[in-house]
Amino acid sequence: MLWSGCYLRIGVIGISYKTADLSLREEFARVAEKISGERALFFKHPTILLSTCNRTEIYFSAEDLAEAHSDLFSFFRSSIKEAFEHRLYAYFGIDCFIHLSRVISGLDSAILAETEIQAQVKLAYMRASLTLALPKCVHYVFQKSLRVAKITRNALLLEKGAASLYGTLWRLSQEHFDDLKRKRILLVGYSEINRAIGTFFSRRGAENIFLATRAKVSVENVIRLGRECLEFWQDFDLIVCATKSDRYLIEGAGDGHQLIFDLSVPRNVDPALLKATLWNIEQLNKIVEQNRRLAEEGLERGELLVEESVYRFAKLFRAKEERTKGLLA
Repeated sequence: MLWSGCYLRIGVIGISYKTADLSLREEFARVAEKISGERALFFKHPTILLSTCNRTEIYFSAEDLAEAHSDLFSFFRSSIKEAFEHRLYAYFGIDCFIHLSRVISGLDSAILAETEIQAQVKLAYMRASLTLALPKCVHYVFQKSLRVAKITRNALLLEKGAASLYGTLWRLSQEHFDDLKRKRILLVGYSEINRAIGTFFSRRGAENIFLATRAKVSVENVIRLGRECLEFWQDFDLIVCATKSDRYLIEGAGDGHQLIFDLSVPRNVDPALLKATLWNIEQLNKIVEQNRRLAEEGLERGELLVEESVYRFAKLFRAKEERTKGLLA
């Protein structure tokens, strides 16, 4: 589709749970933060950083996408010693449009049709828009990808599969504890996924759910605590970490009975933690991936719907750009 590249001057490079192990994803995410927010002003090309527990992606725009792609590779090579090139993926033009639409639709997630990614993409796009002068094609691709995702989810009712992660955490917790409903549960971070987990566990009878956050917020059936409670994390039985931090929030040693789920990248929990059962996002993904196979038919239909919608919007963008060029000629 040569014509799409002429008008959709957007590309992406990324790394995800499908292409790299957790340690490399952590390092890639840390380096990518150096061209996020106001620091993105010092990079040669306008970029949008999307960083989640399962992926780190940098969307970029330039007259010469190949040159911009090369500049990004050079940027990462200067900071990452390990060979990583073969672990990255890249898409350009309409392929980038399709990829972003699949990501927002939840078709490319470890948790099929998970919904938090929509808010994460919106936030990444809004932050970049406030800081950088993004080209018209970038605005178009992000706005229409959000629209494509809404069309896809509504058509296939994919949200029904979003509880698979929460169900997995609940099942593993029940296997670990004799009486989970009375255990002290600590959610670390005011993220959408933690709020959803809190609701999920509460509806299944959990009675003692706490939230460690600096934000002055309230969550139904959840008791808010300050971050200082992390100094005494051993007082809790079950801990779920899903927040951003530049250091480990949980470290040291438990007393042998604690169960901890670390859903964050970079990790919130020291992997060398002693006397506690620790699951990281990579380990959980392997379990959740098994559930994904149960929805293969819906996944295939979703892929077709995304591609059809993207091509329709891309043709509209092309027609609009050609009319504009005709008026200026």
